[in-house]
Amino acid sequence: MDDLVDSDFKISFITKIELLVWNPTVQEDIHIREEFINGAEVIFVNDEIITAAIKIRKTFNKIKLPDAIIAAIALVYGLILLSDNDIDFKRIEALGLKYLNPKNIN
Repeated sequence: MDDLVDSDFKISFITKIELLVWNPTVQEDIHIREEFINGAEVIFVNDEIITAAIKIRKTFNKIKLPDAIIAAIALVYGLILLSDNDIDFKRIEALGLKYLNPKNIN
C-alpha cells in the first residue's frame, strides 16, 4: 500500500470506522492502522455525496449503503478508490469511478 498511497491521501469517514472496528490478532497491526488513519484527511458526507450515493444505490440496488457512500466520495472528489471489493466497486466504474484493487498489482 505504501507504493500506492502518497502523502496527501483521503479516506471516507466510513473507512475510518471500518478500520477502527476491526480487531486484528497482532497488536502492531492496530498501531499501523492508527498511523494510517492519522495521516489521512477524513472526508465526511455532504449533499453532493448524498446525491451521488443515491444515484449509485438506484443504479446498483444490491450495493450496501456504506459502500455506496465510499464510492460516492471517490466519485465526487475525483479520487482513485483502493479496495479489494471487486464485486461492488468494479460495477460502479460504469458511472466513472476510478477503482484499483491493490491485490491485483504486481
